[in-house]
Amino acid sequence: MAAKKISSDRKRSRSIIKKSKFGILRKNKLGTVIIFTVIIAAIAGIYFVYTEIGGNDDSGDGEDFTFKTLEGREKKLSDYRGKIVVLDLWATWCNPCMGQMLELRKIYQHYSNDKLQLLSIDIDSQETIDQIKDFKQQFADYGYSLDWTFGLEKDSLDKYMPEAGIPTLVIFDQQGNIEYRHAGLSYFNEIPENYPTDQPEPPLLKEKIDELS
Repeated sequence: MAAKKISSDRKRSRSIIKKSKFGILRKNKLGTVIIFTVIIAAIAGIYFVYTEIGGNDDSGDGEDFTFKTLEGREKKLSDYRGKIVVLDLWATWCNPCMGQMLELRKIYQHYSNDKLQLLSIDIDSQETIDQIKDFKQQFADYGYSLDWTFGLEKDSLDKYMPEAGIPTLVIFDQQGNIEYRHAGLSYFNEIPENYPTDQPEPPLLKEKIDELS
């Protein structure tokens, strides 16, 4: 889990990324996609600290916030009422967020867009739409297209990150109520084999989503 407020870690991560895009990717003629997958999986296996909460908004109005899409439009969480919404809070310099993208891609491929909406919102106010587009393109170059909705934070989303860490995932039900929140890497339908035995396993995202379907 990467801390949002720790500037030294952010600067160090940025310097790595500037040197070689993701800082770990090197194209070669053999097994490019396999190498990419293995490296990202290794990154994902490093970060195990997590917390989770769940609960509904007793007011009945549901949660709401505004964000800016990569097309420059403003959208609201309430625009997706009637759908399950998986909110991913991240930044391009966050290494574990790269591993999270692969798990989110599994969600995108498994569920119909009519029933579930994925939102990946960059919470770093210093980052730009072009940086996010470049981040997505790097994944696409290795055969991993990230085709769901990406955007930049407009209204503060700090309330969903009391640990001030990313990635953080929040699942909202069809009425906009928070049903699940997880700080740290989340897994779609399988816990990695190298997950430490002395740590409690986080709930699988598929189970949480299916409970709302």
